[in-house]
Amino acid sequence: MQHAEQTAIAARLLRYIDEGTLQLGDDVYRQPVDEYTSPAHAALERQQLFREQPLCVGLSGDLPAAGSYRVHDVAGLPLLLTRDTAGRFRALLNVCRHRGARVAEGCGSARGFACPYHAWTYGLDGSLLSRPEDASFPGVDRVDHGLRELAAEERGGLLWLHPTPGRALDLAASLGPLAAELAGFDLGRFHPYATRVLTRRMNWKLALDTFLESYHFCVLHKDSICSIFHQNLATFDTYGAHFRLISPRRSIARLREQAEQDWQVLPHLVIIYVLFPNTVLVWQGEQVELWQIFPDGADPASSVLQLTLYSPGPADTDKARRHWDRNLELVLHVVENEDFPVGEGIQVSFGSGAQSHIVFGRNEPALAHFHRAVTAAAAG
Repeated sequence: MQHAEQTAIAARLLRYIDEGTLQLGDDVYRQPVDEYTSPAHAALERQQLFREQPLCVGLSGDLPAAGSYRVHDVAGLPLLLTRDTAGRFRALLNVCRHRGARVAEGCGSARGFACPYHAWTYGLDGSLLSRPEDASFPGVDRVDHGLRELAAEERGGLLWLHPTPGRALDLAASLGPLAAELAGFDLGRFHPYATRVLTRRMNWKLALDTFLESYHFCVLHKDSICSIFHQNLATFDTYGAHFRLISPRRSIARLREQAEQDWQVLPHLVIIYVLFPNTVLVWQGEQVELWQIFPDGADPASSVLQLTLYSPGPADTDKARRHWDRNLELVLHVVENEDFPVGEGIQVSFGSGAQSHIVFGRNEPALAHFHRAVTAAAAG
């Protein structure tokens, strides 16, 4: 994000604070409850959103050097992310082409992957390098039996793939001007500090909904983050189905003491990008959080979330690790102990028949935008 954009956003937020106003959507939006509960609708979403849309699966730092690899399972696909010997990011299906066994686990550095079942061996680019008893497979050419590769691209420090084999990935069309804005954060310099995988009894959209408004900050989070952020105050901007939501810290008042050209804006904001359909990129202070939120199988009332916390440099001292442990603890406390229990209660309440729709107010424009986009995409 360029400095001119930062200062314009800060000026907007300070004006909202001075005037006691906020950015409003065009109208109240009503979202059908059955889009959180219907197995048929959940099946449409799994196909149209999670097999037909580009997915962001990490930051460049997740694969720090040639030979790096990382297994990624939360998408409902057995993914193997690698950086080949030329330094290129590749996305492969973690499925041996002999009998379907997984060829890799965890993360680390490797020259290749050997299937634990029959020792078929693959390169970092997925090519089938060798197999025992090669003569026993006449007509099964090694060149045609490498690991299935998915279209993948590394752009602006983010790792993207198309989850369906044979489908092209057109990030320029998908991201549009958002690509340049994201590149301005230099996300490639961030290091993964810790990853946590959470499974919760609520629809994946309920998990994502909690990031999309600050209306609840001083109610639900009165003892944790209410003193840090302004409540019910944010800017909202769209980039097609993607969007950006920016909330001010209370420290933004310090900018009034400086000339606008001297403003250092980012320390006073929390910036949330929703990379449609399911990735939440959070920039706050000195850290980046990447939330990847998926349906957990076919059950519309279950979701799986992968959170990775990234630091701007390696945490290679005890002091640094204590600092990042505290930051991670706060993030997890807010969502696990405050946000998500409410979401799970909402999921149960949807079965009561109390309401056919939930209501998003004009002060919740990001929620309305997100759900319109999900409903449209699920309809194909």
